[in-house]
Amino acid sequence: MKTLGVIGLGYVGLPLAVEAALKGYVVTGIDVNKGLLKLIDSRTSPYANDTRFEQAFAQVGPEQLVVTDDFAKLADVETVVICVPTPTEHNIPDLVFVESAAKEVGKHLHKGQLVVLESTVNPSVTRDIVLPILENASGLKVGEDFYLAHCPERIDPGNEKYYVGNLNRVVGGITPECTEKAVEFYSSIIEAEIISLGSTEEAEFVKSWENTHRNVMIALANSAAIICDAVGMDISRVLNGLQSKVDQFGLKLAQPGIGPGGHCIPEDIHYIIRRARESGIDTRFLDDAAELNEKMPHYAVHRLSKMVTKDGKRLKDTRVALLGLTYKPDIGDTRRSPAIEALYDLQRHAASVVAYDPYVSDPAVAAPAKLSRSLVEALESADAVFIATAHSEFAEQITPELLKEHGIRYVLDGRNVLDKPAVEAAGIHYRGIGR
Repeated sequence: MKTLGVIGLGYVGLPLAVEAALKGYVVTGIDVNKGLLKLIDSRTSPYANDTRFEQAFAQVGPEQLVVTDDFAKLADVETVVICVPTPTEHNIPDLVFVESAAKEVGKHLHKGQLVVLESTVNPSVTRDIVLPILENASGLKVGEDFYLAHCPERIDPGNEKYYVGNLNRVVGGITPECTEKAVEFYSSIIEAEIISLGSTEEAEFVKSWENTHRNVMIALANSAAIICDAVGMDISRVLNGLQSKVDQFGLKLAQPGIGPGGHCIPEDIHYIIRRARESGIDTRFLDDAAELNEKMPHYAVHRLSKMVTKDGKRLKDTRVALLGLTYKPDIGDTRRSPAIEALYDLQRHAASVVAYDPYVSDPAVAAPAKLSRSLVEALESADAVFIATAHSEFAEQITPELLKEHGIRYVLDGRNVLDKPAVEAAGIHYRGIGR
C-alpha cells in the first residue's frame, strides 16, 4: 500500500492529494483550517468553476483521502509533500508557514521517509532552512535516514487541458539519491516528464524564474502599450504585425493589460530580486519590470480620468462600473488581482463605483464598493465602464448596443476585450491599454 501525506490543502495541495488518491495512494491530507477540512470531508469542492477537478474529486472515496489537523498522522506515511503558502509582505517572502510545517514534519519523521517541499521559495531555502529544522527535530540525517527534495508546484487554475496530473515537473534533491526518490514518487502519479536537476537550488530557481520571465514579458508588452498610447498607435495592430514572425519562429507574445495577478507571477519576481541582492547582483531591470506592472492599474485609472476630462467632465463626478475582480478570465480567484487595485483607485477618484464579476459572489471582495448581481445591474448604475478582467461573458455580452442602451459614455478596456471601432461608432468614448 502506497501512502502519502499532504500538508496544506489549498489550490496546490488538494489537487495533488486527489490525483495521488486516484493513482492508488492512501492519502492523509493535513490542514489547520477546520472549515476547509469539513468541506473536503463532505466531498464538496472548495474551488468553483473547475469542472475537471470537481469530477476527479467526486471519484475519490473516503478510504482513499482522509483529512485531519493532526500532524501525528505523518508518522504513518512514506512520503510527505509540503504545499503551504509563501506570501510576500511588502515584497519580502514570508516563510512562517514553511517553517511551521517543517517543524511538524520533523517531529514525526522516520527512517526511509521522503519529504518534498512544493511551496515557492528562494533558492537555498530547502537546504538552508527546511533541512536543519528536519534534522534537528528528528535526530535523523538526510541522505542516510530520510530524503529531502524540492519540486516546485505547477498549477494553472481553470485550465481544462493541463492540470496537476499531466504537467511537466522539475525535481532537485539534497543528494542524488534524494532526487531519484522524488522522481520515482512523482512519476507514479503524473503522466508527464519529470526532469531531474542537480540540486534543490536549481529546482527552486526554475519556479521563481519561469514566473519572473513571464512578468518581464508582460512588462515589455505594457511598456509597448504605453508608448502606443503616447504616440497614437494601436497596440493590437502592432501585436498583429509581431505575430507574423511569432507564427514562423515560435516566439511567445504577452498581451498588455492592467497587470498580472495570482499567487505566482506578481510575487516570484520579488523572490529573485531579494536573492540576487543578497549576492550583490544589480537587479534594476527586474525592479523596473515589477514596478511597471504594479503601476498598470493606476495607469488605467489615470487613462480613464484623462478621457473623461477631454470630454469636459470630471472623474469625481462620474459613476463607474468595474467589470471583473479576478486576476484571470473565467475563474473565481482574486488573489493579488490588479482589478482589486484598480477598484481601490477608482473609489478614491470617481463619484461612485459598483463592481460585477460572474465568478465572485462575496460582497466583501468588492467592499466598500457595491457588488452587483448582474452585468445589466452594474451598467444601470454607471456612466463609465472599466473592464478589469477578460471574462468570456464580457466579450460575448458587452456590445455597443448594450452600452448605449444603458447610457454608458466611456469605456476603459483594461484587457482590450471589445471592438474599439464598433464602440466608437456608437458614439461612446473608448480607451484600451495601448489603443
